[in-house]
Amino acid sequence: MQVSKSLIALVSVFAATVVTTDASANKKKTPSAAAIAFAQETSDLMTNTVVAALLQEIGETTPDNVKQGNLSIGLIFDDANLNMRLVGELDPLRDNDYPRDDFEEDALAKAMAGMAATSVEKVSGKWYYRRSIPLSNFAPQCALCHDNFVGLADTEYVGALMLRIPIAK
Repeated sequence: MQVSKSLIALVSVFAATVVTTDASANKKKTPSAAAIAFAQETSDLMTNTVVAALLQEIGETTPDNVKQGNLSIGLIFDDANLNMRLVGELDPLRDNDYPRDDFEEDALAKAMAGMAATSVEKVSGKWYYRRSIPLSNFAPQCALCHDNFVGLADTEYVGALMLRIPIAK
């Protein structure tokens, strides 16, 4: 009887070790190609949605409603939303608009030269497909909210739209 209890205890410890080891190994694995492709396709949809919102806001913003337009777009790009944000260094409207990590630093540098960037990386223990889209001073209304854009060419790059899509395993 004593031997069987010891054997059960030993098997239980071994089983717990195997489960723990397997869970640790799974945390280290990168996402599958299919999971990354799904996140990339999601980022394409999200890009279209967010750009449409920006264009709509810009189209409706006038000198008479610039404060409302500024608040409206600020609510869309709420600081609490970590999955999409506008990032720049040309006197951003808020401290939150500066790059937060290495990806955003590199992506913003590329965006200022008109280049997009993507990456698959772990952030706080979770995998993400990250993407940046360069933004230029493409409409006169941009200067209504961003005084420092006055006089910039419409082809001048001013920042980036950063997207972060969770990758399901």
